[in-house]
Amino acid sequence: MKNANYTLMGLRGLLALSVVIYHIYVSAVLEGYIPEIPKENFLYLINYAGPISVNLFFVISGYLITQSLLNKRTFGEFAANRFLRIYPVFFVIHLIIFMVGPVIGYKWMDGIGAGEYLIQFFSNALLLPGMFPLPIAQIVAWSLSYELFFYIIAGMFWLISRNSKLPKAGKGLLYALMVAAVAVIIYYRKDFSFFAVGVALYFGQNGIKKRWKPIKWCYFNGVILLAAIYISYYAMAFPIAVALVLSFLLFIPVIMEYGFLSLFLRTGWMRYLGTISFSLYMWHTMVMFPLKIIVPNIGGLLGTNALAFSIYALLSLGIALLLSHVSYQYIEVRLTNALKSKWSKKRASSI
Repeated sequence: MKNANYTLMGLRGLLALSVVIYHIYVSAVLEGYIPEIPKENFLYLINYAGPISVNLFFVISGYLITQSLLNKRTFGEFAANRFLRIYPVFFVIHLIIFMVGPVIGYKWMDGIGAGEYLIQFFSNALLLPGMFPLPIAQIVAWSLSYELFFYIIAGMFWLISRNSKLPKAGKGLLYALMVAAVAVIIYYRKDFSFFAVGVALYFGQNGIKKRWKPIKWCYFNGVILLAAIYISYYAMAFPIAVALVLSFLLFIPVIMEYGFLSLFLRTGWMRYLGTISFSLYMWHTMVMFPLKIIVPNIGGLLGTNALAFSIYALLSLGIALLLSHVSYQYIEVRLTNALKSKWSKKRASSI
């Protein structure tokens, strides 16, 4: 893969794995397999693995989507690329939930009427829950709602900048309106600001690369900064600006692929996790749902909650990894390539 940043790929894998571990822990506490870790215990930091990982995913998106958008000839090409990246996996899970959910009484789908069913089917299909306070079918899809809005906003900025017919004053006014819209979104959805870190990294990377020197005492910067982000979340009293600055600094060794963290993230196993990270992120709660029903039913045979938790955790992680590998191969690659081929042929025939 030419010019690929394997550190960034491995980071995606680490973040996806962190979200899985976070959800295993949270669900195990709720199911009574294990007690909640007290705040005085160092392991309490696992409570922040999910939120931190998603926010760092937003930084990655801000960086990569800006790069992708600026390399596209048309907004339609960019939109099709994003649609084919997200929707194949998302929509397969979406259909499963809306077919099975009402039958098994899944969450708010229990006893849902036809009208409400259709409303929620389409609102979830359009990725509205997350940015809007609507019932959500896929627990993790709230972050995709943020992603979608970022794509729209980034696309709007791109369209304004590429429009040669607009006078400077008109462009300036539209830019001001877009900035105001972003400010409103961030006011209500503060996590959205992490996309801006990724955008800043993309536009600032040339300056960073010019000034960057591989200093030995910076070798553990990535690990230290990642730990600092966790500590800042734990402190609870930090302004979000601290997390944004730490995230920016964390991604400097990631972009430069330097240091111990980069060395770890570039290993084959982490790169593999990065490859299947989207499927892993999307499927793992689907795997955990039936396991939360099955494991308690055989709890009497297991003897202890500790054993039940071990089985639940290992099965959740193992099946999620296996299913994600299959999902990547058959949905993200084969199905997506088939859709791309059809779209390309249709586009070519219309020219």
